[in-house]
Amino acid sequence: MQPFIIFAIGITLMALFIWYFGTDSEKNKRNVGTILTLGLVGFCLYAVIPPKEKISLGMDLSGGVRFTLAFNPDLGRDLFEEDKDNAVDKLRKRLSPDGTKDIPVYREGDNRIIVDIPQGTEEITEEKVAEWEVALTRAAELTFHMVDEDYQKYIGMTPDQVVEVGSTMLPRLDSGGEDDGTPEADRETTYMLVEDEPEIGGGQVKRAFAGNQLNKWEIRLTLKKEGADKFYELSKEHTVQGGTGLPFAIVLDKQIVSAPVFNEPIAGGSAVISGDFTEAEAKGLASAMQNPLQAPMKVLYKEFFPPTLAAAAVQQGIRSILIGISLTILFMILFYRLAGLVALIGLTVNMILLFGVLAIFGADFTLTGIAGVILTLGMSIDANVLIYERLREERAAGKSLRASITTAYDKAFSAIFDANLTTLITALILFWVAVGAIKGFAVTLSIGIVVSLFSALLVTRVCFTWGYDTGLIKNLNFMSVLSNRAIDFLGKTKVTRLFSGALIVAGIAMMAVKGGDSLGIDFTGGEQVRFEVTDDVSQKQIEDAVASVNLQKEARIQRLKPLGSEAASVSVRVGIGEGKLVREALEKAGIKFGTGSAAPDPGSPSASDPAANDKSDDAGITEISGVVAGEMKQKSIWALSLGLLAILIYVTMRFEFSFAIGAIVAVIHDLIIATGFIIAFGLEINLVMVGAFLTIAGYSINDTIVVFDRIRENLRTKRGDIRSVMNLAINTTLSRTVLTSVTTLLTLLALFLAGGPALKDFSFAVIIGILIGTYSSIFVASPIVYWWSKMRG
Repeated sequence: MQPFIIFAIGITLMALFIWYFGTDSEKNKRNVGTILTLGLVGFCLYAVIPPKEKISLGMDLSGGVRFTLAFNPDLGRDLFEEDKDNAVDKLRKRLSPDGTKDIPVYREGDNRIIVDIPQGTEEITEEKVAEWEVALTRAAELTFHMVDEDYQKYIGMTPDQVVEVGSTMLPRLDSGGEDDGTPEADRETTYMLVEDEPEIGGGQVKRAFAGNQLNKWEIRLTLKKEGADKFYELSKEHTVQGGTGLPFAIVLDKQIVSAPVFNEPIAGGSAVISGDFTEAEAKGLASAMQNPLQAPMKVLYKEFFPPTLAAAAVQQGIRSILIGISLTILFMILFYRLAGLVALIGLTVNMILLFGVLAIFGADFTLTGIAGVILTLGMSIDANVLIYERLREERAAGKSLRASITTAYDKAFSAIFDANLTTLITALILFWVAVGAIKGFAVTLSIGIVVSLFSALLVTRVCFTWGYDTGLIKNLNFMSVLSNRAIDFLGKTKVTRLFSGALIVAGIAMMAVKGGDSLGIDFTGGEQVRFEVTDDVSQKQIEDAVASVNLQKEARIQRLKPLGSEAASVSVRVGIGEGKLVREALEKAGIKFGTGSAAPDPGSPSASDPAANDKSDDAGITEISGVVAGEMKQKSIWALSLGLLAILIYVTMRFEFSFAIGAIVAVIHDLIIATGFIIAFGLEINLVMVGAFLTIAGYSINDTIVVFDRIRENLRTKRGDIRSVMNLAINTTLSRTVLTSVTTLLTLLALFLAGGPALKDFSFAVIIGILIGTYSSIFVASPIVYWWSKMRG
């Protein structure tokens, strides 16, 4: 779809949004809301159908290409560990500048880096592989050199014809005149004499992005402050009246990409590189310039790998999610009857918009992305339950159906808005700071929260209005559950304090004693056993042989096929010290080994290359780093910490400090206890489990804020002591708390029972988290608010 069309649609939808929220007429709201809903649904259906071509799947669902890279020994200096860690982070950013792609990058041995690029929506072609190879190996060091004052004397000469002290001849990529149809490989290379020392060194690019000007792609740069200041002084010094100043050369990896003159002093550090770029070349080069490699790489192997989740496991997961959603819908219809059908319409719109926007943004959908979908479903259902419980209260108070609908949406708005916005702030911080799979979770969750607000507050309200106006909805009946209770929840804090304290102590003890052993290879790193296999060796034979070993870490088995070769190899990732055990088990099972590692493809270095033989003493066994390492680990910790701080600030602003303390303590309480349970049951903490922890935290915040909203409302409108007012609020929201938890647990239970091994651990962790989160919103967060209020008077 053309950018102009997308822009026009966006402006139209924004105008409809403003009109909807700006009008007081229910009829106008109904009509505008209908057009807005149909427009968004149609747009997202266009974006997502057919899903195989539109939704980008991660490596666990689509497979992809693995590049084994080695550091180039011709760097001219020794490499430090920070150089190698820097390369891992830079490569990840190059391939996914916005962080929406799930691309594992980790070190193997002392001299290699492994990069797994998922297939996504595009077929893997030789051109695509070549494009990825350039992105991975290009140093992309951008420097600015002044041209030698006598450069015109040497025009047409080659480097071997010129000896000039302090200057050097560099090839020009921007010369040669207009494209006359001559193949690029046959064009004559021209050179330009520039000063040896750059005026602006490498690493000064702050931001680089591709842009289109008059149907020609170009790269637009913004320099860091030091480079920008130097650039201004340079342009000011060499600007000559009439635009005849001395040219300066923009040099990329020792090649001149442009050599303009300074027509005027240039402030702000902005520059544009034009050339005969395709869109892919411009975007790839811009990403590389923004993330230059201090240690250039070269490719040893290029191999295709199938999805890490078998097709049967994917089908199991999809089937179990559909079963869970169906059970949730039946549950909603059972309790809310006709209103439950309206909720079904809202939920359907929610899912269409979620996957449509994911397709538009090109975000990878992976196993961890399912965590974001689960939380989105839970929050969408929760919003509907909140509205319906308010609707029940208004009808019980004797109001008419239309008045009840309007009042229910108005009163539920603050709880829905605060709960969703608190989680959205956390998700945006995760997206801003974190990288990798955590950033992917944040993308899914952020989109999910926005579309959940739209479907719950606008779509269902439009449906109710149409139903009332056409006479299809004349009355609404609800099943009564846990209503009119008068439980003294705050009076039970002595017991609940002991209960929570015991669980927290047990959780901390489990983390102290067994926490390190529970960390998966994603965090700790491990060893990779790599060997050639013949076609008659099945995947099941390898899996059975590996399963016969008592491993501390969950093994990752991948069958690899070098591109351009019929040979196949297998990679088995296990914990430190377990590689030899696995190799012995494979030999015992009769699986014959080749050379210890797959043969290089025709374009890779020879076997005599030291980098190509970077192995440990045990042939075919090399040490690998964790995927969550270096900058990724640091940024993830920072993101979680800033997320908690954002919750503290927002809840303090919207409620008061005692509520903020209650919310933070409840989240920490839930995560510690859930972690303790996970370790106690022998589950491995890996990237998928990180998605589970983030889901638990999001659900805990959402549940707590809803209870807090009713407490805040009662404190403003009810008379009596604080304890009785707070107890009334908790009792009033009890039916909503239980119903939301049950509906979310139905989907998770289906995942646990029918989702297969890949989803079983994840669903188990989130089930524990939801049970604990439901408990904490009543017995932990609220009592802390009450205790703090008493202490401060």
